[in-house]
Amino acid sequence: MTGICTVRKVIWFKGLLAAALLFFTVNAFSQQLADVHKLWKDSECKIEGRYRSKVFVYVPEVAGENRPAVVIMPGGSYTYLGINKEGHDVAKWFASRGFVAVVLRYRMGFYGARYPQQLEDYRLTMDFIKDSSKKYGIDTTKIGAVGFSAGGHLAGCAAMEDDPHFRANFVAMLYPVITMRDPHAHKPSRDHLLRGDESLIAKLSLEENVTEEFPPVFLLHCDDDPIVDPEGSRTFASELEKLGVTCKVEFHRKGGHGFGVSPSKKSGAHLWQERFVDWLQKTVFD
Repeated sequence: MTGICTVRKVIWFKGLLAAALLFFTVNAFSQQLADVHKLWKDSECKIEGRYRSKVFVYVPEVAGENRPAVVIMPGGSYTYLGINKEGHDVAKWFASRGFVAVVLRYRMGFYGARYPQQLEDYRLTMDFIKDSSKKYGIDTTKIGAVGFSAGGHLAGCAAMEDDPHFRANFVAMLYPVITMRDPHAHKPSRDHLLRGDESLIAKLSLEENVTEEFPPVFLLHCDDDPIVDPEGSRTFASELEKLGVTCKVEFHRKGGHGFGVSPSKKSGAHLWQERFVDWLQKTVFD
């Protein structure tokens, strides 16, 4: 009798496990990406690691037109990409709020990339979004860049584009790398972006390149950031305000670094994304 009960328990457990696997499999498929697109043609992909350059497109579940879009740029010191926490998780949140969210996997230092290769990948992303605007129901006057850490620096570069076709219409910069100058530079990001070319320091120090043409900026940094010095963001914010650029600036006493859309509830940075979207709707999209 005991043997029969043991067999039944095993069968029950296996059935429960199978049901659990089925649930998680179905749930995983329900989270499938709407589109994965290579940025470079197959004939070009072997050059300079371009095979890694891709975009992952998340589309709101409800069909719509004239929707805003965001290019999401994960951080990682221009060395690697924190593409889950600062990419896919962020994209899912924005898609749930009606944005077409495009995660950019730009080239990184781990594979030998340096400036301007990351910017080239961003430009191709803008081409892709605008070419696909009818397919995804995107308002091409409402395409922004959302970047984290080194990705925040790339978002700032997207805001400085001379060609309006490539220039982001708004940017969100979360605990961003700002300056290439000591003593506030984030050295790993600088080293992998510049590869020793000091002639690029002035060009890629965002605080030195703010103009009245800069698009609206949402900027957030925490004073206890152990990775990227918030003083760079303070100088950058001062320049934005001095030139009258539309901006919403938040400095929080606690919050750290690398939290994506999930900072601690004990931090003032909590729910920054809600405040960002509210600011867009009331100030930028109005």
